[in-house]
Amino acid sequence: MNGAGKTVSEPSGYSGHSVPGSGPSYNGRHVNSDPANASYWRRRPDWALVAIILLAVAFRLYRLDAPYVDAHSWRQVTNADIARNWVEGPIQFAYPVVSWGGPDGRVGLEFPLLHLLTALVWRAVGLSEPAGRLVAVAFSVVGVWWMGLLGSRLLGRPAGRGAAFLLAVSPTVVYFGRALLSDTPMLTFSIGAVLGYVAYVQTTRWPYALAGALSLAMAGLVKIPAILVLGPVLWAGFLARRWTVLRDPWFTAAPLAAMGAVAVWYLHADLVYQSTGLTQAIFRPSGTYPQDIAAYAGPFTTVSHWTRADLLTLHNAWELLFRYYALHLTPTGTLLAVIGMARWRQAGRTLVDIWMLAALSLVAVSLAGQIPHEFHQLPTLPPLALYFGLGAAPLFSEASYARLGRLRVPATAAVAVGGLALSVYAFWTSGAVRNLYRPHMMNTALVDAGRAIDAATPGDALLVTMEYQRYGANSPMLLYYAHRRGWSFDASSITPEVVDHLRRDRGARFFATSEWSSLQALQPAVAEYLSRQRAVDLPGTFWEFRLFELPP
Repeated sequence: MNGAGKTVSEPSGYSGHSVPGSGPSYNGRHVNSDPANASYWRRRPDWALVAIILLAVAFRLYRLDAPYVDAHSWRQVTNADIARNWVEGPIQFAYPVVSWGGPDGRVGLEFPLLHLLTALVWRAVGLSEPAGRLVAVAFSVVGVWWMGLLGSRLLGRPAGRGAAFLLAVSPTVVYFGRALLSDTPMLTFSIGAVLGYVAYVQTTRWPYALAGALSLAMAGLVKIPAILVLGPVLWAGFLARRWTVLRDPWFTAAPLAAMGAVAVWYLHADLVYQSTGLTQAIFRPSGTYPQDIAAYAGPFTTVSHWTRADLLTLHNAWELLFRYYALHLTPTGTLLAVIGMARWRQAGRTLVDIWMLAALSLVAVSLAGQIPHEFHQLPTLPPLALYFGLGAAPLFSEASYARLGRLRVPATAAVAVGGLALSVYAFWTSGAVRNLYRPHMMNTALVDAGRAIDAATPGDALLVTMEYQRYGANSPMLLYYAHRRGWSFDASSITPEVVDHLRRDRGARFFATSEWSSLQALQPAVAEYLSRQRAVDLPGTFWEFRLFELPP
């Protein structure tokens, strides 16, 4: 409705059998007019989408000041560690440095865009966990905005609003939308890649294709699983022009250039690994050290993300399905997404289906990473949001409320208030607060111990740490909060020989552990070796934390 009570038409998505906005007569040289294009988008701002974006910001401000010891703290702290090293030293972008790699610490890593932006923010405002989280929030909110634009172009403005709404309030997207993880920029750039190319086939304007190609490159660079969006990108071109799309360099040369940039970076990252022996599980398993250290250590328990036969169980399948139902989509979101899936005749649906199949293929081949890490399912959320948008479209349609006449305004207000209340309730009952934010289970004792070690040791001291019984090699946690460099091991890999080697040949001066009783039980030889060294008092820390000074 407009101010005079007249109904305003809304874009309904793709027409005919091809790409939205092209119409059935599209021949590769002409784009028919469509309300989802040009004049409609310049007519007036979409205030409903603006409200959804503000809602997304509000949700992501929850516990913004929390230290990086909530869920998935290891990787958050690794990223914060790299950013802090760039605050305190020169920014060598091609060679990110971690504190658990000894004095050098160069590590093979994904394209460190999030780390760089965080470092620049910290250089401007000082080291601050809320400021670091705001970098992730900015990426996440842009992703919500782009999802609204993509859904509107693809399926119509009401569906676009619905898709943006789901990403705005999904407990998983909200939590990781303020976590210092590269998965949030990956999600945003993935949406941007599809949006750019859908807009290009609707308008044939090369700036849209350029934006899509740049987003495609950035998505794959910051997190390599994002290359799955090549599926919907290429499908958009095929729907519009069939095989003649191969003659368009924006659909051939540009994606190839984007993938080339991704390949060059990850080749470089692998060469860094071969030089230093340090990586963060790109193609090589993480949780190891180079041979000159590994020769003295016990067996490393490495981390890999690929599917193994023992993971193909009904229990794991049920766990993932329940995670989507309760956490990623919430029960109401799941219901509306299923309703949207049933609208299989909707124009533009095949692109969403291709996107969903590509995302599910990632889940299928990487169960070892999917099961313990909720953020590994984020690439499936954009197509699921689009399904949700289809199912929820009547709730976000001006035409739906226009039919109510004088009840239009109170009905709109009631739906808005009800949607907000339901979103807050679904977020609170999803388990996200308990399992992800962990306000009552955060490992603040680690923060306190790190500060105590910082006060008890010289600023240039190198430490050896042991924090976990398994999967603890390369842990950044204690070293980050102690503001020191050194090496970290778990109970299976720590040995008296590796401690003595690092002391004698690498200059390690202290040994710190947060698992003293486990060390005594699992590695009595190491505990006996340390008992002969001088213990350093750590006042105000949990009794399991111990610090020993190693002899020169």
